[in-house]
Amino acid sequence: MKGYNHVALIGNLVKDPENIELGNTEKTNFLLAVSRNYKNADKQEETDFIPIVSWGNLAKICKDYLGKGKRVLIDGRIQVRHYEKDSVKKWVTEIIADELTILSPPVKKEPKKSKAA
Repeated sequence: MKGYNHVALIGNLVKDPENIELGNTEKTNFLLAVSRNYKNADKQEETDFIPIVSWGNLAKICKDYLGKGKRVLIDGRIQVRHYEKDSVKKWVTEIIADELTILSPPVKKEPKKSKAA
């Protein structure tokens, strides 16, 4: 039986996305703040900070349209990987984004004023 790996998250970007060009493709990383649906013993809402990775055309869209504070819906999958640094095995859990929906209203930019001749 095959497994099923699907994640849907709604949250806000903690900071502007970081974009990396890798040969013929792009990779964009960002951190998503996702509030939990309950409050802790101190009546405080808890938040998870989840790393998101996007590739290719979706990475370009993330680079061009996302910024700190934007609210988004991410559909994707969990990826757990490891690497070795200084002879220590490190584990990373991240979400690979397959689809993105921007939930924040578009920001109206002030038109540039033309210089009078």
